[in-house]
Amino acid sequence: MIQGQAIAAIGEWYVAFFDGERPHWWWRLCRPGFRHVAAFAYDAEHGVWLLYDVTLARTYIRALSSSQMDAWIDGLPEHRTLLAFKAGEVRPPDLRLGFWCTTAVAHAVGVQTRALRPEALCRDLLAQGARPAFESEPA
Repeated sequence: MIQGQAIAAIGEWYVAFFDGERPHWWWRLCRPGFRHVAAFAYDAEHGVWLLYDVTLARTYIRALSSSQMDAWIDGLPEHRTLLAFKAGEVRPPDLRLGFWCTTAVAHAVGVQTRALRPEALCRDLLAQGARPAFESEPA
């Protein structure tokens, strides 16, 4: 809470699935195009995009202008999937095992899932009403 006021939840999240910048051993366990996941949302109150990206090195949280967000999206690999997801009612997660990109993004956007890999998270988001965003089709 900030000065006695609850922080408003983000109503709609965008979730980006793509391959990361460099190969890691676990890439063998993931489908190409679904080796990393990050989330972003527009904060209309402050007029900025919020980017949430959990990597092996650290967690990045950034406030970006619309042009910076466009540049980030344009910089994603060609094989990517972008979904829009309207967060539902707040409930405890099904599973919060570990802290890596998949589990962190699932928790941030409020999807009910037991996904441990990005591809499974994409499947669960689609099953719970997510839709393609920014002219992207789920692979």
